[in-house]
Amino acid sequence: MAKSKKFKRTNQQDGMPSRIFDDVIELASTLFRNRKEAAADQLQSLSEATKDYAAAMTDIPTLQKQVQLASENMGHFADYVYNTTIKSMVKDATVFARQRPLITIGVAAVAGLAATRMMSSSSSPSQPSMGGRKKSAGRPGAERRTMNGTTHAQT
Repeated sequence: MAKSKKFKRTNQQDGMPSRIFDDVIELASTLFRNRKEAAADQLQSLSEATKDYAAAMTDIPTLQKQVQLASENMGHFADYVYNTTIKSMVKDATVFARQRPLITIGVAAVAGLAATRMMSSSSSPSQPSMGGRKKSAGRPGAERRTMNGTTHAQT
């Protein structure tokens, strides 16, 4: 009898993270529904622009076919994004990651590098603050001023 209660308890605990994950996905799909549709529209626009570009590539027929194929695939992906729920996309991504782990790791690495690059470029100030004054990395209170293109150290 004690074993059956323990067994029921572990089953309930195992289901809890899954329910929480499902709730988070449901909330995200509600919040991002409009953004998903906008992304699908942008993908469709990119597909059409790529198709126009492919039509203009008459000099290299082999490359033209490849660009046309890429355009068609982008169009199919835009339709997939528009017509699929976020919960289904997460399930599809999970299946893809399990079937192709090396590709998934590569995509994650590239996405991480791109995100890091965007974060570092957006966080670096383009102009110094405080009217051109910078604090030096040396002793406290030491500052540098830029005057007429030359740098002077304050003592």
